[in-house]
Amino acid sequence: MATKSPVYCRLCDQAMGPENTLEQHLVHTHEQRELAKRLVSEWEAEELGDIG
Repeated sequence: MATKSPVYCRLCDQAMGPENTLEQHLVHTHEQRELAKRLVSEWEAEELGDIG
């Protein structure tokens, strides 16, 4: 029987347990502003190139 690899949060590098989804973790552990900053940062790096 194959086992699934754990899902990791890209913000805090924490592995999700079988009882917790990534969405639940993000909503309950991280602030909206933190998530927005990360999303914008990744978009800018992808669309505009890594300028830093």
